[in-house]
Amino acid sequence: MLTTMRLYQINSSRILQHIRKNRGKSRIAVSEELGLDRSTLTKVVRDLIARNLVRTTGKYRGKPGVGRMATGLEINPDFTLVLGIEAQPRFCRWALVNLDGTSVSSGTHEYTAGNDDLCAHVQEIYQEALQNAQDKKLTISGLGIGLSGIVDPYNGVILNSNPLSITSPWPIRTILEAKLGIPVFVENDANCCCWGELAFRSNGPSRNFLAFLGEFRNVDIGKNKINGTAFGIGLVIRGNVFHGDTFTAGEFRSLLYDHTKPGNSQFSISDQEAMRLPGDTGVLERVFDEVAYNGSLLVNCLDMNKVVIAGDFAAYPELLQKKLEQAIQSNWIYTTKKECAIEFSPDGPLAVAMGAAGLFIEKLFSVPDMTDHIDEAVGYILLERISPSPT
Repeated sequence: MLTTMRLYQINSSRILQHIRKNRGKSRIAVSEELGLDRSTLTKVVRDLIARNLVRTTGKYRGKPGVGRMATGLEINPDFTLVLGIEAQPRFCRWALVNLDGTSVSSGTHEYTAGNDDLCAHVQEIYQEALQNAQDKKLTISGLGIGLSGIVDPYNGVILNSNPLSITSPWPIRTILEAKLGIPVFVENDANCCCWGELAFRSNGPSRNFLAFLGEFRNVDIGKNKINGTAFGIGLVIRGNVFHGDTFTAGEFRSLLYDHTKPGNSQFSISDQEAMRLPGDTGVLERVFDEVAYNGSLLVNCLDMNKVVIAGDFAAYPELLQKKLEQAIQSNWIYTTKKECAIEFSPDGPLAVAMGAAGLFIEKLFSVPDMTDHIDEAVGYILLERISPSPT
């Protein structure tokens, strides 16, 4: 049975989410569309305005015809800032964004040789970003972190990350929240690209899509630091990021990978060929051929209607788009054309960092489960953590 407090949290979260998705709607329109009585709506909106998260804007007429125009509602994008960080073995990229996804500042934080304490680096980045926020008379209310590996995002635990040399569960969220005093979310890097799409560019019918994150990285093969590729897939099904039962959904190795030959690549190329990326056009095309070959199976089997290319691979739109479109049609069993949009993330190298920030923002505007058990602090519950009631 729902408690009165739980019901209020759910309804407040529904209202907050609706205002965000329907900028300019009036109080009456929001009340009618959500099926809530006006007294509940008025109480919640008054609270959200007092916190400065919601503000009034312009005039709105919900239905054509005569009648007085009502004042609309919208989210205040400068209510707070969110910090997103991508953690890689030798450096971190970071982006500080407002609730609309506008980047206020960004940068790259290189690791000191021999210093592998990720939490210490995150703290240094946070202090730099905090100074930028304070210069603009704003605050930072949340942190999202994206990294390569297996992540339990609900408990904020890195289960395994080969690039970061993490081989046993590490509760990074608990550690960082104690040090920084703000809510922290942790996620796989390819999944972060999904969250970025959902938070900042999900204004169409794309409820089912894939995010392909391809990056050229310095990797350690046989103790020798050489160039290589890192590729991961994020899956969004019915508007939700899919993690799998063991949080390994999207972990990739090409169907063409040859297990009889030694190598550390996710593709059929050798370690020696990986050393020549991205400069060797021939090897690069082979990698992209395999991305298209493997990706077409997922697109057609899961009926995805969009693929978003992010990371370093997004710098090759003409080459990748053509290969993907051809592979999807070749793999399609029916005579009708398979419709699937191929898009490229505009965030460039900051795609994961922006997505990590988007993860936090999506959680802020989510609706808690309709149960008394709070599995995850989202929506109004998260809002109360970052902005105590002014009353």
